[in-house]
Amino acid sequence: MSKKPTHSILIIDDDDYVLKSLSRVLRRSDYAISCYHDPEEALMQCGLKEYDLVLSDQRMPGMLGTQFFEQLMQFYPTTRRVLISGYTDFSSVTDAFNEGIIHKFMLKPWDNEGLRMLIADELRQRENIGSAPDSSKSPKSKKTADVRQAVCSASDSYHGILTSDEAMLQQLSIIQRTANTEAPFFINGETGTGKEMIAKAIHLESDRADKPFIALNCANLSETLLESQLFGHIKGAFTGADKDQEGLFSAADGGTLFLDEVVEIPPALQAKLLRVLQEREFTPLGTTKPQSFDVKIISAAAQSLESAVSEGCFREDLRYRLEVMPVHLPPLRARKLDIKILFDHYLQLQFLRHGYELTHVDEAVYACIDAYPWPGNIRELVNVCTYIAALSGPEGKVSKSSLPPVLHHSINIQNPVQQTAKQALPNGQRPLKLTKENLRQAISEHNGHRESIANAFGMSRMTVWRKMKEFDLID
Repeated sequence: MSKKPTHSILIIDDDDYVLKSLSRVLRRSDYAISCYHDPEEALMQCGLKEYDLVLSDQRMPGMLGTQFFEQLMQFYPTTRRVLISGYTDFSSVTDAFNEGIIHKFMLKPWDNEGLRMLIADELRQRENIGSAPDSSKSPKSKKTADVRQAVCSASDSYHGILTSDEAMLQQLSIIQRTANTEAPFFINGETGTGKEMIAKAIHLESDRADKPFIALNCANLSETLLESQLFGHIKGAFTGADKDQEGLFSAADGGTLFLDEVVEIPPALQAKLLRVLQEREFTPLGTTKPQSFDVKIISAAAQSLESAVSEGCFREDLRYRLEVMPVHLPPLRARKLDIKILFDHYLQLQFLRHGYELTHVDEAVYACIDAYPWPGNIRELVNVCTYIAALSGPEGKVSKSSLPPVLHHSINIQNPVQQTAKQALPNGQRPLKLTKENLRQAISEHNGHRESIANAFGMSRMTVWRKMKEFDLID
């Protein structure tokens, strides 16, 4: 029996491969997807039907994505508008942000999971219109409120953050008091703990809230590509540079630039970034003319900068430039009070997305989720809720049998690698020394799942891959 899609999404891109790829990624979430190559044709379709969200390319024949959204918002102002681009039109994107023409911006090439999470967040905003204030439109609305009151419920969260955990509340309180400082923030926490959400909260609490927030994951990018994305380049700067491209430091001017997995920046580029932060100016590739910038820097990583420095893969002087205002996010397994809060919230949300009503959850389910170590943290919890909602059906009842197999297999099983990690270094951080035998054991324990292995050692997935190569544990 087919389920009725819970949300309608329109995708516009003149590249057929991109259009099919975007559609394939989002159809996994049971959205009703409509695709168009021609923005004019898509605009005519919008005259016949209102969509919950529109995802558009920026550069298309006959019309820019921002121009499309300008026309769309005249008829459907509450439709969420997401722009996707290949880094070529940052000036117009920045203006579109400031004028409220677009709600979110994603860079090409995109991360599939990141795209799904972004779209889900925007659809939540769409659902909340009329019932709760949009934090992106009133970023200072909770400025005078106590953090402990602001995060008490899903309908009145602190920039989307739900918690009753004392350690998290302390971090949010610090953010509330210090967000306006120009000092760089560094956020440390395991994969899936919500580092980007915290970065957005810092941005929204600052005086830059009405300016762009631009995020970049520094992992898995070559040194040249990463440098080009950060600082931009001129035509002919390197092979394949067939046009001028504005960098993220320029695009985020006046706003916030979030650098995730900053420990993955290659050493040579670390030296350049240090100088940029010291001099408050950058030089695009292919030129010798520096440009000044006004950007708030927030960086993050699963691995602590201290341990990265001790391993010799991160500059100590750059660490002191980035880690002026440190924020540590505890793993979900340490936030015992939050597990049920977050589970109930995301489970209810996923049931609604599937067109069902959640009617009952057995106590055995709560016992299982409380005992599970959640190596993937909140991101894994959301995936589990999606799994449960997809399999439970319209009855709306959740029992222990509704849980995915990984929860059944992991309950009451001691994990030697995680236990070693906890004993070797306090606060759930990575062990002081990573050995080949420990890594081999972790690969076996986690069935080669790189994200779980990375969380066990408090390291990024890219670092895990490098260590596996170094120890000759993969081909």
